[in-house]
Amino acid sequence: MKTLFKRLAHAFVSLALVIGTSTTYADNQTTQLSPVSSAASLPFRVVIEKANFELPVGIHSGVVGQYKGQWIFIAGRMNGLHGFGGDPFPADQQNTSIYVVNPATGAVNSRALTDPSSGLNQQQIDTLSVTSPQGYQDGETLYMTGGYGINKSSNTFETKPVLTSFYLPGIYQWVMEPGNPSNTVVNNIRQLTNPIFQISGGKMAKIGNVTQLIFGQNFTGVYTDTSNGEYSKQVRQFQIKNAGGQLAVDIYASKPAVPDPNYRRRDLNIMPILQTVNNQLKYGFVAYAGVFTPSTGVWTVPVVIDDTGNPTMADANSATSFKQALNQYVSASVGLYSRKNTSMYNIFFGGMTFGFYTNGVFQTDSEIPFTNQVTTVQMDKNGNFTQYIMDGQYPVITSTQANPGNTLLFGAGAYFIASNMVQYPNRVLDLDNIRKTTVIGYIVGGIQSTLANTNVDSDSAASPYVFKVTLVPQ
Repeated sequence: MKTLFKRLAHAFVSLALVIGTSTTYADNQTTQLSPVSSAASLPFRVVIEKANFELPVGIHSGVVGQYKGQWIFIAGRMNGLHGFGGDPFPADQQNTSIYVVNPATGAVNSRALTDPSSGLNQQQIDTLSVTSPQGYQDGETLYMTGGYGINKSSNTFETKPVLTSFYLPGIYQWVMEPGNPSNTVVNNIRQLTNPIFQISGGKMAKIGNVTQLIFGQNFTGVYTDTSNGEYSKQVRQFQIKNAGGQLAVDIYASKPAVPDPNYRRRDLNIMPILQTVNNQLKYGFVAYAGVFTPSTGVWTVPVVIDDTGNPTMADANSATSFKQALNQYVSASVGLYSRKNTSMYNIFFGGMTFGFYTNGVFQTDSEIPFTNQVTTVQMDKNGNFTQYIMDGQYPVITSTQANPGNTLLFGAGAYFIASNMVQYPNRVLDLDNIRKTTVIGYIVGGIQSTLANTNVDSDSAASPYVFKVTLVPQ
């Protein structure tokens, strides 16, 4: 990753597949990392292959819904890693189109929000073309909050304080039937404005009737390498009421009531989880790693969030607490649960990482480089974590433009879209139901980088690639 500050020099530990606990990383949350195990002891392995189609453009860091087996992409960006100059998030690279992708045929249809038939005004277009919003789908409705982007009326950048509901059947029809003048985007969305929604780089999901908006930040102005947003450091909670053409929310108390500096996190993998307690399934989340600590390092100790939205973190100073070594930045990811093993497995596909392996030797880089390596973190019935380096990683695809011949590095800001298979209500895959080699989903888009640590904007780009992910039980 392009450095935010010139932090530590590279640190090395010469142990294959195991990290020692004596090496220190001063900028990170902890001065130790937990051991990394071989994936041979896992009940599965994963294979990542290039799909037989790709997108006409690259896209990353937006939201995605599904309707009629097709993928609907909204918001996000069309360029690579942001810069640090006078225009780090170019407004003309915000995604101002809606894309509908048919994974069965590879067909892609799109339509611009700026098309007059959308019925949208410029302010609405600005709120629907943001970077790093939070989103989730509930039935045929896709909800989106916040995100960072341009306000064209003032020519300034801001995090939007907006909740949007998209009625996907109508959105799909608008894209696929451009000759239908009776259908518009504006007729298929509802919006609310409230500071509680003013978050980017967090996670939004629903447990029961309550929507949880987990961590993230409110950033205002032009992004620089020394600036910080206002981190929420909380789980915000509200209940969405969307009926009769009206959108409303009941707002509940945030947890914790006083923001906790240990939750100063954004751009991280926040995963839905399941645990078996007294033979009953309990729902929740784990917030894995993330950026940035006040000293610009990575977070290493995960935060467990229960079904009431209450976050807890193990003692970072305890030698027995889990400290995540790899894949600290938001990436394509998927969760699987096994009732038989009473274990949760979260797989992180590439992205950006503090730790990585070179020829079986663990190394670190405080600039948080891009990586094609894949890890799985297992959470057992007692809440104990174990991390594994997977044998499978992204296939080798070489750059033909910037830094030609370099292997492209994938996963950051990418989407994982599960196949039509048995899932729990929180979209965790049922691992026990996968008894043979199975395509569990696709990795779509994200940032592709030609270098582990970029130097100029052209070193990275938005990825048009689609990858098929196969799980092999073992």
